[in-house]
Amino acid sequence: MSSTSQFAAPPLIKRFSHAAAGHEGVLRDESGALVIKPCLPKEVAFYESAASHTAFAKWIPTFMGTLQLNSQTTGAPSDEPSVPSVPAVASSLPASASDQGESSARSDTTVKKPLEISIVLSNLTFGFVKPCVMDVKLGAQLWDDEAPLEKRARLDDVANKTTSRPLGMRIAGMKVWKGNTKDDYQVYDKNYGRQFTADNAIDGFKEFLFSGDLSEEQSKLLAKRFADKAEEIQKVLENQESRMYSASTLFVYEGDPDALDQALQLEKDKEPGKGNLAEGDDNDEDDDDDDDDDDDDDDDDESKPPIKKVEDLKLIDFAHASWTPGQGPDLNSIHGVKSILSLFRELQ
Repeated sequence: MSSTSQFAAPPLIKRFSHAAAGHEGVLRDESGALVIKPCLPKEVAFYESAASHTAFAKWIPTFMGTLQLNSQTTGAPSDEPSVPSVPAVASSLPASASDQGESSARSDTTVKKPLEISIVLSNLTFGFVKPCVMDVKLGAQLWDDEAPLEKRARLDDVANKTTSRPLGMRIAGMKVWKGNTKDDYQVYDKNYGRQFTADNAIDGFKEFLFSGDLSEEQSKLLAKRFADKAEEIQKVLENQESRMYSASTLFVYEGDPDALDQALQLEKDKEPGKGNLAEGDDNDEDDDDDDDDDDDDDDDDESKPPIKKVEDLKLIDFAHASWTPGQGPDLNSIHGVKSILSLFRELQ
């Protein structure tokens, strides 16, 4: 979508319950196919301009337009269960279930300016029975040129004390399915990712893929597919001239073992040879991208089978992103993507 369009408000919207990094104010439509996220005009402009960067646009959520919500709309109740934040490992760090990735580095006394517009995007968790989600913040430098000195110092301190500085990335939050009832998700807040070093960062990725209900074989397949996709993102970023500060990579996979097998079988049926655990076939990028396009399908078309997804990976959070012609690729973000790729390769 090349220009801003006012998106008609859905008749019923609900709170979105699968935000890995605890982004505040995120809503979804009744079908679950769309998410509605408060944003700044700069992020809207970046999504609009991404349409002219087709290779890059493949790796971001589908942009549907913008929406202005009044207090009555945003107060819509949620039918989603509350998900408690539980400690992932023993730690003296305080738990927090509502942090917003890198924006959480702000002090509690910071007064937040109201965001008057929301962006409407495809919901990356749509099509999963039990979506497991990990938000990984990219970059050793987390601030853009417009950031005041105080904010730069604060974010530099976060980077220096975490994997952001040495690896160019840090786990900002995770949500992993670990049970057989509706509420059995384990949530890992921002402090979970801040405890790792360059030497043990792989443990966080291992927790994301190997601590739930999936078999080791299923988890290793997912590691390979995520690695393959991360490699594709690296290639795209190396051929783009942009700067993205505090952007994230969002990883989603099917946490229900039976649903995962069904999704893999569906892939195999659609294109023979794909989704075969025994052969360890390469990831199916085109199928996942087609799933994003399914957000626009006619709900009345009952002849189509329900969407079943194996995994998905997208770049998100572009409040501090811009195109920078003549300045070369975004080495800050590429550093993080390379680290992510290396860790998933170790796990496959």
